[in-house]
Amino acid sequence: MIKIVTDSTALLSDAVLKEFDIKVIPLNVNIGTDAYKDGIDMDGNKLIQYIKDNPKGDFPTTSQPSIGQFVEVYNELTQNGDTVLSLHMTDLLSGTVHAAMQASEIADGDVKVVNTHYIDQSLGFLVVQAAKMAQSGDFTRDQIIDQVNKDIENSELYIGVSTLENLMKGGRISKATGIISKMMNLHVVFKLLSDDLKLQLKGRGKKTISKWFDQYLEENKGNQYKFIGISYTGSDEYPNELKKRLEAEFPNVTVSVQYTSSIVSVHTGENAFAIMTCKQAD
Repeated sequence: MIKIVTDSTALLSDAVLKEFDIKVIPLNVNIGTDAYKDGIDMDGNKLIQYIKDNPKGDFPTTSQPSIGQFVEVYNELTQNGDTVLSLHMTDLLSGTVHAAMQASEIADGDVKVVNTHYIDQSLGFLVVQAAKMAQSGDFTRDQIIDQVNKDIENSELYIGVSTLENLMKGGRISKATGIISKMMNLHVVFKLLSDDLKLQLKGRGKKTISKWFDQYLEENKGNQYKFIGISYTGSDEYPNELKKRLEAEFPNVTVSVQYTSSIVSVHTGENAFAIMTCKQAD
């Protein structure tokens, strides 16, 4: 059998993990001397609340699972002759997939690792699609990887943030940019690419985001999607507005709305959102 492994940023529920026999390896959140497992004893909501309650406290940092953790899981899953397909978050934001690749080279069993170049519900969608194919028994591992790669090519992820302060503290942007954004009430939208967070727009006030979303809908109307997801931090008011408009535009797709992981929350801060899609293949 083909066993599917992923990491905690995929935002998969316990019910889904059980149904499709998916193994999750958690990333870590570190606050001072305390360490937490993402999705186990720390989630996005708790993380954002900690930052709000401790403005002068230790700023949280994130770290990838150890190579040893991956090796242990891989050896356990392959001890009876099964093979592993391990799908992980983009290497642009974490070294998790590289740790998995190193572990695959020293593990006892047969393991293949895929850098999906995505995160959050986009990663989760890719993982579940792979798990469904593996569970059917009708596909080889290489055939599953080929399909995953096709879905990756048809996927997009946009991130909107209302402050760059967390990205600044996490070392993702310069301090000067962060200070300027705070002073100017700057709202920013990025597109996640395989090698960059590409700036789509920046502007003062929430109207900037609204205008971007209007343009987004106009540019994508007529597309046929098999997955649409919204993840967020802070209030769910705006994400639910986005959900209503997306479902009105694409009535054949149920739009999933979830609070994001603690790993993503560290870098985006409060009242951020992401829109994730995967188009039907042509």
